[in-house]
Amino acid sequence: MDPFQYLLTLEQFGIKFGLANIQTLSEALGNPQNTFKSILIAGTNGKGSVTAMVDCALGAAGLRVGRYTSPHLVRLEERFAIDGAPVRTDVLAGLIVELRALIDDLV
Repeated sequence: MDPFQYLLTLEQFGIKFGLANIQTLSEALGNPQNTFKSILIAGTNGKGSVTAMVDCALGAAGLRVGRYTSPHLVRLEERFAIDGAPVRTDVLAGLIVELRALIDDLV
């Protein structure tokens, strides 16, 4: 099955509120979120604009910047960027395939 189609099939299980699933997945991956500094941009309006400005400012300061935004408009790949460049489709598909067994254990 296409990796992106696989992710869409997960929607049939509905939304599970809470942090338990992401914490379990993060622990299985060795808690990579603890290995880098991050900024969470939240609120009702302006998140996309603020994210774009922060991305640009940090990049201009010479920092490596990864960005995740949601929702996407057309393709899932739109959500992910590193140093201002979209993550390649084949790279994202490979990661989904690699993580599928861990994800399947959560649903």
